[in-house]
Amino acid sequence: MTAPESSLHDNGDSRAQRPPESGERRPAGWQRAMRWTAWLGFLGLAIANSQKAAFSGVEFVALAVAIGVSIFCVARPLGGPQVDLSEPAHMLGAFVSRTNWALVLIGAVLTVGGVAATGAIVYDMSTGRADFGDVVRDIAVFAEGWFVEIVMRGFYDAELEKTHAYALFVLLLPGLLLLWYNLIAFFKRGNEFRVDNDGSVAVRTGDTWSALLEYEYPTVTADGTTIDFIAPPPGGRVSLPQHRVFSREYGVRLPAKTNAEYFRRRLCSRGFDLDPDSVGDHFTARRRT
Repeated sequence: MTAPESSLHDNGDSRAQRPPESGERRPAGWQRAMRWTAWLGFLGLAIANSQKAAFSGVEFVALAVAIGVSIFCVARPLGGPQVDLSEPAHMLGAFVSRTNWALVLIGAVLTVGGVAATGAIVYDMSTGRADFGDVVRDIAVFAEGWFVEIVMRGFYDAELEKTHAYALFVLLLPGLLLLWYNLIAFFKRGNEFRVDNDGSVAVRTGDTWSALLEYEYPTVTADGTTIDFIAPPPGGRVSLPQHRVFSREYGVRLPAKTNAEYFRRRLCSRGFDLDPDSVGDHFTARRRT
């Protein structure tokens, strides 16, 4: 399988092209920090007063502030310009994988709620405090009351706090899925890498940068999470991030397919062949012998 036509020099190095600006701006770092602080403050108040049947005035104010800050950040972003990194030729500068801690936090809250409800069901049934019918009835009452409260929009109090909230066990699966998906970038993040103006690629290990020499690796694989340069034994491997990769210079996300396409073209120009089933952000490249 041959490589498509690419924006490369004759020696295989990419031409330096600054990515085009979209005319829009992205939120500044202090705006993101302010948004985080506002929502975490509201969440902390909600958890601290979770025994109450309804929000207090302080919680409503905190919610209003969090919503207002979010609207301000979206309506008036004060950071750098938004750029488009959809083309492989625009991959310049340092790139690093980042974890979406907001979704991790949401997943953790859902998981804790699901575990607590599941534990309550197991404990109550094992000690005889409830049987299967009691659990089903409690789930039905909770689900019905919750639905009616949503439809009535505050005009009806289903007194859900009087149930055992067994229905919250359903939060366990989505919580675990959120944690699993968003922690991939944390546990399998790969090494930060940098594409210089001359087309060379350097990989960061600790505080040092070293050149990526493709000829040292007979096999390169990409699975949508990392791009792995695999050396023969007793050599090791170099893993570059592919999942939730961001440009340090521009602060925008690098699409996984753009990342994969850049390295596909680079490898093909350096004597590698792609397996026929290499599509999208997944590929396997083998060095010609």
